[in-house]
Amino acid sequence: MRINLFKLTHMCLIVFMIIGVVSFSAKADLSDPTLSVYYSFDGAGDTVTDGSTYGNDGTVKGSLERDEGVYEQALAFDGSTTWVDMNGPEFKNAPVDGFTLAFWVNHTGPAGSQSVFDAVGTDHGSGLFHVEIETGNERVRWFHRDGTQTTVFSIRQGPPIEPNKWVHFAGTYDSESGDVITYFDGEETNTATGNGKMSDNWGVRAGIGHHNNGRWLSGLLDEFYMFSRAISADEVMEVMNGALLAVEPEGKLATTWGGIKSQR
Repeated sequence: MRINLFKLTHMCLIVFMIIGVVSFSAKADLSDPTLSVYYSFDGAGDTVTDGSTYGNDGTVKGSLERDEGVYEQALAFDGSTTWVDMNGPEFKNAPVDGFTLAFWVNHTGPAGSQSVFDAVGTDHGSGLFHVEIETGNERVRWFHRDGTQTTVFSIRQGPPIEPNKWVHFAGTYDSESGDVITYFDGEETNTATGNGKMSDNWGVRAGIGHHNNGRWLSGLLDEFYMFSRAISADEVMEVMNGALLAVEPEGKLATTWGGIKSQR
């Protein structure tokens, strides 16, 4: 009996260690192979360095200006010329089975649609992704159509994203479950059901800040993350609070949500 009890205890310890390793390895960080791109917008010059393992650097087109962000610097979009070319035809690890986009935004400008991210392929001329702030009602459009122009997922609802104020947005989609979820300031706000895989044909363009030379973004953007999977609610909080960063942020805001909320 003692031997069996010892063996059982030993096996339990091994199981717990395996679970711990799996849980640790599943935690997202900047080396996560499903992280397609991470732009901090820090630094100088027109190159936007990608912090993921894929090297999907972007290039700022038009007016170039940086301002104080949530974590160090943010990129300023002037509402008429500024955008980030993400080199769609050469983009690595474009999402197909799952998708997450997360960012901090402080928008300004007149009523209308302001494009945060879009991609256009060679199958048709319409946008594949439409992640847009619809000012006036201040909601976010969270949308994808595939190469056959079929809508894969769509949410066009949400609480107000007030202008002249930092707000964190995250949207996720999982093609296996069909779950579509949006988060504002780390809290789940809207859900829907999608269907199908996404198009990774970004052969015409992928970028931040406009759609077909319209719907220009006006304001500041910081901490832009894209994953090729639907991250969990806990991971959304980690992304928002800067927990994925390799070093402690030195910006004006604390790394915890309580600190961020109290200083906005």
